[in-house]
Amino acid sequence: DGWADRVEVVEGYEHEAVGGITVKLHSEEVSSFDNYFLKLKLSTNTRNPWFPEFWQHRFQCRLPGHPQENLNYGRNCSVDLLYMKLLGCFLGFESPIIGLEDNYVQDSKMGFVINAIYAMAHGLHDMHSHLCPGHVGLCDDMKPIDGNHLLDFLLKTSFTGVSGEDIWFDENGDSPGRYEIMNFQHVEPGVYDYINIGSWHEGMLSLDDEMIQMNRSDVVRSVCSEPCSKGEIKVQHYTL
Repeated sequence: DGWADRVEVVEGYEHEAVGGITVKLHSEEVSSFDNYFLKLKLSTNTRNPWFPEFWQHRFQCRLPGHPQENLNYGRNCSVDLLYMKLLGCFLGFESPIIGLEDNYVQDSKMGFVINAIYAMAHGLHDMHSHLCPGHVGLCDDMKPIDGNHLLDFLLKTSFTGVSGEDIWFDENGDSPGRYEIMNFQHVEPGVYDYINIGSWHEGMLSLDDEMIQMNRSDVVRSVCSEPCSKGEIKVQHYTL
């Protein structure tokens, strides 16, 4: 499902891939994360010890004198950004500083990551409420935390996810299955795209057959290998 809507998978073979059916994990975009992430700055994000390392890598610059200064980058972050800002004012256009939003695309699995953290937090909270009622911090019954016991509480949790979806686990420890069904289509001359044609949510299938675009070319033959016909497989015989 990680390849369900990735264009690089079919790059150069779009004509052959038309009509392909793929299954993609359903995940809403988390707007609250974008609002948080795109406002992060070195001067204010002191709680994250890895942020200076990320900042230098993101802008290919170094933080002179910083404990995590990356000497592999030749230019200084602060000096260059200030120079670019002054240059923008001098030339009469808006500051050309590239921010975190440049070329930023939220990972499609962001909601799953956040909900996984929430699930762990709910499990710990329920475990604490059961073993340490009215106690602030870990009580003796919770030290050290027993992972198997925590799992029991985690699997019983249910809560509203970051995008408003219901989060719970079945008897096998699986969360609800929610998938989008995609169809790779030729939408206009020279343009191909993955089009949503249906969904499978918790056992319920919804599919718009009329939206499906089939590959009607004779380029692709659905056979195991030549000279097999449809429904046949090649059997290899070896002589010792």
